[in-house]
Amino acid sequence: KPKHGGHAPEPVGSTAVREAIEETQPALSLHGHIHAASGPPRLGPRPCIHPGNSYEPADLMGALIELNGKKVKNFVLTSG
Repeated sequence: KPKHGGHAPEPVGSTAVREAIEETQPALSLHGHIHAASGPPRLGPRPCIHPGNSYEPADLMGALIELNGKKVKNFVLTSG
């Protein structure tokens, strides 16, 4: 159910996905096509990266992620 015209100030993602992340504790989880603000929230110590949405047809939202073994060393959200 859409909330706040696609700009939800509260979590609106799948509770089943959240539970799976909390249970399995992956090193990183990447998410897309959720109508929520961009940002790198965390579930526990691990990042859950969602680049966000752009409603402009020519904009592509993404993330560049640098790994060090099985850990996230650094990341940056991109658009263009």
